[in-house]
Amino acid sequence: MRVVKDPEVRKKEILTGAIQVFTKKGYDKTTINDIAKELGISQGLCYRYYASKEEIYDTALEDYSDFIVNSNLQRFKNDERTFKEKIRDFSGHMQEYQNPESDKELLYELFHGQNSKKMHDQLMMKTASKLVPHIKNELQIAKDNGEIQISDVDAFAYFFVYGQVGMLLNQTPSKECDVRIQDLLMELLQL
Repeated sequence: MRVVKDPEVRKKEILTGAIQVFTKKGYDKTTINDIAKELGISQGLCYRYYASKEEIYDTALEDYSDFIVNSNLQRFKNDERTFKEKIRDFSGHMQEYQNPESDKELLYELFHGQNSKKMHDQLMMKTASKLVPHIKNELQIAKDNGEIQISDVDAFAYFFVYGQVGMLLNQTPSKECDVRIQDLLMELLQL
């Protein structure tokens, strides 16, 4: 008997099943047929909601990067702090992201697993692109308040975000790396 589900429920179910299969088999070795088998549904039903496994992966990447961005932005919520205090709270906390939220364990494993360097790097770049507008806003507020003096807020926002990403992609995240990032940002901003 055919089971009819709400389209959003079915779409999420397919995404979750695909993430499970990607994690077990690896993205490159996974097919739409594998995903359908995992869920006990037809390939056609998968294609009804997603045009390809690439689209499913892109959705997972978007969802997880949104989660990471929102987690990071929580550090900026207290407007009572100075920009220097916000920078200290924002930068240098990579160790905290090694303990994923319980409902994000599969995504964490997919993007941070042993054989996931390419996916991890894509996640870092996607997350960075989503953080830039928020950092730009914080920099502009700090500049307007006289806390920092930079000539090009837009360029510095990109440097602020992508500079940290570059350091993190070339090193194993550690407390020493976190402290080095904080120190460099403070030096660059003359805080």
